[in-house]
Amino acid sequence: MPTNEYFESLFKLSKQVTPYLSGNIIEGSSPDIADINIVHDNSTTIKGLYEQLSQESPEGGHAYWLTRTWDLLCWQPIYISFISVYRLNALPDIKNMSQSIQSYFISGFTFHRSELIFGSPEDVVPTAALQLRTLFDSYREDISHWTRIRPGFTNHLIADGLLNCIIKLQSFEPTLSSEYLIAQAQLWLEVFELPSKHLSSLKIDTVTNKLKLVRTSCCLVYKCDGRKLCLDCPRHPDNKGL
Repeated sequence: MPTNEYFESLFKLSKQVTPYLSGNIIEGSSPDIADINIVHDNSTTIKGLYEQLSQESPEGGHAYWLTRTWDLLCWQPIYISFISVYRLNALPDIKNMSQSIQSYFISGFTFHRSELIFGSPEDVVPTAALQLRTLFDSYREDISHWTRIRPGFTNHLIADGLLNCIIKLQSFEPTLSSEYLIAQAQLWLEVFELPSKHLSSLKIDTVTNKLKLVRTSCCLVYKCDGRKLCLDCPRHPDNKGL
């Protein structure tokens, strides 16, 4: 697949998943200082997002603001990786992409290089995981400059983020069997060096025969006024005992 055709397809597929996942490529450009990029010290920028969230939902508390900040940092890179690997059999330069800060949110991304790695998921996922781990380690280091953020805390959120994309992949590619997707989930956990016990978060619904996720982490959004427990939350009554 030619490079320009790949990026056109990636950006189109991304917007089909959610319009917030809006991408572009400006090859050879330098990352905008206002964007989050691995070459920057993003500490102040990320703290600014955290403070916005604290002002928007003061009742949520530190644990919610930090969880929300981390999830916002990671969602686009994970989504893009899954779309690219499973829909296009390729991987762009995830590690060096820029992410755009919006009010209370992170939405929009830019690639500065056009290099691509092509291959099957089994070939490409280890490289994708290495790039994502490097990127997320840099985010955790940036945050650690102004608050404590434990690897165990972020690893639970990363595992749930990966497994959530496995669920979304099944909804977009219904021909993929649950058994295949569980094997892919295991692959992602292995290359991220995350415990295989996270696989128990995936259940096969006996009615739909599709996968269902019960997260191991809670985003704590229920602490915010007018918000409820997420359907995949381990605290949700329907998920007790699963």
